[in-house]
Amino acid sequence: MIRDTLLSNLRPCAFGLLAGLPAGIAACSLALDLDDKIACSADADCLYTLGPGTCEDGFCVPPGSASATDGSSSGEPTTSATTLTTSATDPTTTSPDSSGSESSTTGTVGCTLNSECETDQFCGAGGSCTDLLTPECQIIHWPGDAPTDRDNVVFIGSIMPTGEPFTNLVQPLENAVQLAVDDFNDTTTLQGDRHIAWIGCNDAAGPTASEAAATHLVDTVGVPAIVGPIFSEAVLDVANDISVPGGAFLITPTATAMSIASLDDQDLVWRTIPGDVYQSNALVDRMIDLDAISPVSNLLVLAKDDAYGNGILAAILDDLTMSLPMAAIYTDTYPDPTTFATQDELLAAYGAVLAQAATDEAAMPYYTHVLFIGTSEIQVLLYSFLGVVWDGAGGDPMPLFTVTHGAVPELERFIDEIGPQTGTAALVPLKPLIESRLQGTSPVVLNPVNFDAFSIRYRIAFNDEEPLSSSALSYDATLATLFAMCTVAADADVTGAAIAAAMPKLVDPDGEFISFSGSDLSFIGDARNALATEGGSVDLQGVSGELQWDLATGDVRADVWGWDVLDMSGDGSMPNAAPTRIYLLDAEPATDGTWMPIPG
Repeated sequence: MIRDTLLSNLRPCAFGLLAGLPAGIAACSLALDLDDKIACSADADCLYTLGPGTCEDGFCVPPGSASATDGSSSGEPTTSATTLTTSATDPTTTSPDSSGSESSTTGTVGCTLNSECETDQFCGAGGSCTDLLTPECQIIHWPGDAPTDRDNVVFIGSIMPTGEPFTNLVQPLENAVQLAVDDFNDTTTLQGDRHIAWIGCNDAAGPTASEAAATHLVDTVGVPAIVGPIFSEAVLDVANDISVPGGAFLITPTATAMSIASLDDQDLVWRTIPGDVYQSNALVDRMIDLDAISPVSNLLVLAKDDAYGNGILAAILDDLTMSLPMAAIYTDTYPDPTTFATQDELLAAYGAVLAQAATDEAAMPYYTHVLFIGTSEIQVLLYSFLGVVWDGAGGDPMPLFTVTHGAVPELERFIDEIGPQTGTAALVPLKPLIESRLQGTSPVVLNPVNFDAFSIRYRIAFNDEEPLSSSALSYDATLATLFAMCTVAADADVTGAAIAAAMPKLVDPDGEFISFSGSDLSFIGDARNALATEGGSVDLQGVSGELQWDLATGDVRADVWGWDVLDMSGDGSMPNAAPTRIYLLDAEPATDGTWMPIPG
């Protein structure tokens, strides 16, 4: 069902970029694009729920934050006494002596309670104080200030690339994890009066960091659940090597690769974003619809060489070949942008891929349609295509470019940076034409009413910063995990298997309807009480929409939006990406549907 309220609340930058980000290329995800700084003239202008802030260089700095002038990211969450981001004195660490060898500074501290250890430690296996922080895991968020608040807790972890170059995009997702934990702790507890403690880990350094963080969380801390990772490749690696063998529940907010659904995961891997099977079918049907209007005679398909790109390419190729029998279809993959040390190397590699496509005899004299399956790096491919493969000199029409959801958030930027971007001056006169020839697809993951309520709480907690819509997926993933924990009896350990076993109770159509809306958070207590009752169940309506998991795969279903870049100025200076059509899925369990225009 198409809801006008859904569309009226959108400020399209788009979402779902997180199936895989290129190094060094910025991105966004349906951001509501408000300035994240509060102007001020005095400290009195800077009041936060955590206390008074300070006015520095004309902008407010929240209490506990680094100075606005120290170069730190404005996307970092406001800190409190319950959040540690740097290690305190560690009684179990070693230090080098004068000869360069290491010697123990103190012995291992014995314990029976977490409060008997340092604030960056917990009472681990064997009754010894054990470090919670590592080079990858630099956040420990306790449920309160008092030492005893650290005693009766269940740990959860998150793994997200919050460091550069991903900070602006991924920090809001980590913030949403913290907000979900705080909302839960402020409202209720697990059975047994147990609160939640959260450990945040950063895997921006790549696969080694992802696995190191997961190993620490699962093997050392013994968390029953992990929110993340963000990228499909990291999810597959962590699940196969660490979380599933270790019995931990894993829920990713953003990884969409279809191969995740087929993991031999003992029911321990879930996600809040739909897998790419729906978008893949939507892409094929979109090409069929376009072919009926104007022949898709020569189609170029370029996919990023990773789990995301290869998965979609494999899913659509046979269907495209069968559905477009008169079309010449040329396909290729391009290297994952994270594999390049410099931008020059990336440009050279992508130029070679395009040069090969330009010489393909089967697809000549020109491409009528181009499909890019990837993320932000598509900007490089688009600009290069318009110089290497097509320049308009021969009078050939400009192809129609379609991008998958990984690049939909970047559509406006692709237009805006023509001119300012080095080497694009020749494309400036073509901006209105390029706008008209850009389209994309992305899953529908937003409940506007619930997102508005969530956004208010988020802004209060994080320096008046506006959340990205992808934050909704992260919040829902965290809160759903905590709700599943509520089914565990007071005298039982919370385990990954227990969380997974409770997931069907969250999507019971006969259960108590729970919508993540309102400012008083009463829905959290209502859900907890329903689930803590023997035989109790709920039907969750999250910030990202109705949580309709396929209980066999841990996936959710969602319709697909079709995006166009609308020309708001006539000269390409005000591009506006907006959903103009929707791919409505047929009745469950169908994975395909029908494209329909969005009214108005």
